Amino acid sequence: MNLRRIDLNLLVIFDALMTERNVTRAARRVGLSQPAFSNALTRLRERLKDELFVRSPQGMRPTPRAVELASEVHEALATIESALDPVAFDPKTARRTFTIDTSDYVVTSCLSALMAHLAREAPGIDLRLLPAGGKIFERLDAREVDFGIGAYGDVPERFGTVVLDEDEFVVLMRPDHPLARGRLNLERYAQAKHLLVTLRGDARGFVDDILAEQGLSRRVALTVNQFSVAPGIVAESDLVTALPKRVADRYAPLFKLTVRPFPQPAPFVFRAIQLIWHERFAAHPAHLWFRRALEDVICKCKGSAAQPCKQAAAG
Repeated sequence: MNLRRIDLNLLVIFDALMTERNVTRAARRVGLSQPAFSNALTRLRERLKDELFVRSPQGMRPTPRAVELASEVHEALATIESALDPVAFDPKTARRTFTIDTSDYVVTSCLSALMAHLAREAPGIDLRLLPAGGKIFERLDAREVDFGIGAYGDVPERFGTVVLDEDEFVVLMRPDHPLARGRLNLERYAQAKHLLVTLRGDARGFVDDILAEQGLSRRVALTVNQFSVAPGIVAESDLVTALPKRVADRYAPLFKLTVRPFPQPAPFVFRAIQLIWHERFAAHPAHLWFRRALEDVICKCKGSAAQPCKQAAAG
């Protein structure tokens, strides 16, 4: 096809509808009214001689031709957008929104400090936080988010990552819970009823692996997907829960909870704040600035506890 005969804006609306599968949301995504978006879609259908999307109970379902085009169109638009971005980035004057896949752990730990940093250093930068749902790699590939902030472990080579902070798990319970008194070992811990926090909806957590190594198991009576939900439930029930220490330090005083070390010889340390991005943006000025800004914020937060700062690096 001769590209001089096609409006590249039509490919933008194609990409938006492929992502949203809903005309209203796709139109909002590209800043068009719904009638204008529908007219543009009609023009693209005529140009490509294919229906491209058909209505279904699940939304706008792409045709085989649309599926065939989707990844190439998306990558082409990403390349064009990246090429047209400013070579330099001035945080004092820039207007931009960074979309971040993250959990309420990060919100609890460092969001207020990050927003204060942005207000001082980059007043035109906005943040849009999306709840972590276990699909960070897909979201980064699809350019639905700019960054992920969470605990990811090892990541595929097409992504850059840096661990900015670590934390350990502790056990929370109400003050009159039987486990609040006496020696807390794995055997007593396993006999309790548990609340599991899992951001991805997993039926098991790291605790189950630790217990299994000792020939033990536990009953998970409740599973939730947010750390901040757990303390209030534990305060009014027989449940116990294992939470990151930083979350426990924030919420235990509010709910008058007892906090005990996790019952094993060494603390369970995890990558609490791990930043991840797509390597296609490894040298992008705006992305570089944000990564360094987040590193600076985390470093200052840890500095108040006299902890060393990690240096950001791709890998």
